Amino acid sequence: LMNMILKESPGKKYRIYLLGSKPGIAKLASAKIKEKYPGIKIEGYHHGYFSIDDEEKIIKDINYKKPDFLFVGLGAPRQEKWIFENLEHLDVKVCMGIGGSIDIFAGKVKRAPLIFQKLGLEWFYRLIKEPRRIGRMLALPHFVLKVLFLRDKQISS
Repeated sequence: LMNMILKESPGKKYRIYLLGSKPGIAKLASAKIKEKYPGIKIEGYHHGYFSIDDEEKIIKDINYKKPDFLFVGLGAPRQEKWIFENLEHLDVKVCMGIGGSIDIFAGKVKRAPLIFQKLGLEWFYRLIKEPRRIGRMLALPHFVLKVLFLRDKQISS
């Protein structure tokens, strides 16, 4: 989905902000995305190695730059938690968790083979290549169920 959005962005004049990965990687990804999609507007980026004390400054930067799309690549379930906790403070049209996509765009990690991409199984390929990820991958469905349970509980109250 991120690729489709980036591809359409120059023509639709969407503004993009990247949040995540190691220091320097989001900047590199931004440069490579600009090469791949001439005319794209990457309004800003920030690495994902920040403390809770830095969040207010990062949110102010995001809001100042007014992106249409905020791509958050902090890994699961951290990115989902971050989006959930900060969405009401963000002046963005769309906020989307993108896992390790910033590393891929920066050229630091190779994408899965095309067959896995076409089948929507890139996550499965990563799991096969890096079995240590299973704990993080299982954390996401657990987090989603927890959020749904809490939401239903609040609606019932």
